[in-house]
This record gives sequence, C-alpha cells and structure tokens, in this order.
Amino acid sequence: MSQESSLLALNSLYQLIDARLSTLHQALQLSSSLELLYAGTIDDGDDEDGAIQPVIYEDDDSDEEGSEVTMETESIPDVEEPEAFCDISDHEGSDGMSE
Repeated sequence: MSQESSLLALNSLYQLIDARLSTLHQALQLSSSLELLYAGTIDDGDDEDGAIQPVIYEDDDSDEEGSEVTMETESIPDVEEPEAFCDISDHEGSDGMSE
C-alpha cells in the first residue's frame, strides 16, 4: 500500500473517530439521565408491591343528580305502550310447536 492510499484510509478513519467523539458527550448525558429515570421508576414500583392503584374521580356537580331524578320520574301519559305480538297459534306451521 502506498503512502497516499494509506493517508486516504487513515484520514477517513480519523474523520469517523472525530464524528463519534463529538457526539460522545451528549450521548453520555442522555444515557445517565435515562439511567436515573429508570432507577426512579424501579424504586417507585417497589413501594406499591406490584399492585396497581385505581384512580377514582368523583364529580360533585349537583346538576347531574337533578337530571337523573327528572329522567326517572319523567313519563308521557298520552302514549300507549305497544303490545307485543305473541300469538303464533294462528300460523300454519306452528302445530308442532304448541303441543
């Protein structure tokens, strides 16, 4: 291998090393931050013994309670209930079913 080809190969190698070293500091900061966050989540999980606590939301609106009462007592007196059709004895194929 000649001196020029060696310089070209080493130059590309030095550029690669320089690019990796320029991002090393940022990568180490990110790695240590993630490690601290992960350790914090592991410590939080030990306190609960693996049990998931449900979040209960209670709404204190009095408007909601009033609307439920009106819905239960609300009725339409003029409308008749529809009658269910249940007499199938008039049907020709129902002789075996009625016995």
